[in-house]
Amino acid sequence: MTNQHCTVPATEENLRLEVDPHPLSPSPHNEGTRSLPHHVLVDGLRGHASIGCHGAYSERIVVTLEEDHPDLGRSFSTKHFEFIKPGCVAWGHDGHSFEILKIVD
Repeated sequence: MTNQHCTVPATEENLRLEVDPHPLSPSPHNEGTRSLPHHVLVDGLRGHASIGCHGAYSERIVVTLEEDHPDLGRSFSTKHFEFIKPGCVAWGHDGHSFEILKIVD
């Protein structure tokens, strides 16, 4: 397996779940199975990410990585995030950020 991936800078739009039922969705939207997360590289680490409610009441970014990230660990979720620019997410309240690229191949 090669480490080369065709990527584009991730954005809030291209990481959004297509199907994302949540408690306030009127039927039939509340009955679907959530879309699969998108393949990504976070600071060079391979994983999956998505933006949506994920069954909760508020929108959040969820990241699951194949290896431990020094700041995010293997699993990370927050509703305190902002895309500073495509491919760069600021999170929390202390100026933390990470690079995120969507794998398109």
